[in-house]
Amino acid sequence: MKERLLDLARGLPPHPVLVTGASGRIGRRLVEVLAAAGVAVRAMSRRGDGDIPAGAHLYVADLLQAQSLEAAVDGVATLFHLASYAPPATDLQPENHPLHQAVTVTGTRNLLDRASTAAVASLVFTSSTRVVDGSKSLYAQSKIEAEKLVLASADTMKTAVLRLPPVYGFARQGSIAQMLAAIDAGRLPPLPDFGDRRSLVHVDDVVQGLLLAALSPVSAGKTYTVTDLQQYSTRQIYELICRALGREPPSRAVPQWLLGLGAGAGSLLETITGRKMPLNRDKLNSLRRSACFDAQEIVQDLEFSPLYTLEGALPEIVRRYRN
Repeated sequence: MKERLLDLARGLPPHPVLVTGASGRIGRRLVEVLAAAGVAVRAMSRRGDGDIPAGAHLYVADLLQAQSLEAAVDGVATLFHLASYAPPATDLQPENHPLHQAVTVTGTRNLLDRASTAAVASLVFTSSTRVVDGSKSLYAQSKIEAEKLVLASADTMKTAVLRLPPVYGFARQGSIAQMLAAIDAGRLPPLPDFGDRRSLVHVDDVVQGLLLAALSPVSAGKTYTVTDLQQYSTRQIYELICRALGREPPSRAVPQWLLGLGAGAGSLLETITGRKMPLNRDKLNSLRRSACFDAQEIVQDLEFSPLYTLEGALPEIVRRYRN
């Protein structure tokens, strides 16, 4: 574990810290860092069946059940709000599930009300760069509404918002891990250069950003984008993963017109069968579309400095994937 993360965690006020969404992939890593630093950390989970790191105290609570939040929130000084709705893997339109609105908006409102009553000093909310990339999905809209609620609570506590691009650093979760598994299994053909540019961030740098935002008075009322300060193309990511797997990337790529045919066929099959396909029109459009974001404000305000790039992180990701 990076010493910088432990040093930042030790700088938090000597009062309990609450992490919502603690059983999620980012939440679990944050709890792990806080517990390793000796922080009195409360890990909040709706079902209580997640794998909570040793040293954390599990609190079972539901954002949609306001009364259930009391025990978790009372006595807390710093609150990291990471909880959101996670659609099932089989959902054909995961970003348009109606529970995004309920969990992210109503749940955040319930949490803010309790945090205000409990005199929580600082709250940091994780949002998504999907709110600024033109997405009209329920997921993006619910994040926008929750951001407004969080920032409107500045009169009762210090609040800040972090917008995250796709997060890597996991062996089995997230878009990079899915791409790695597909390349390793031979399910993903050699991708062409679409001319796209996209931002990514390592999970430990998300943790770094969260801690910096909680610690600094400068972050009050601010919204920051967090990235690893790199710009990647889909083709570059494909090549980096190939090399991390010990393979030389193919010099030739599948023509875009052929990918288009395959994506169309995938969408048709999803409609007919109701089952998710490896490639469809939405996924292909996502691969083609640029999604690059400026993270200089968090660098300047909070002295954020990325610990990882994708190329540097991939060997460890591959090692854990194979194990």
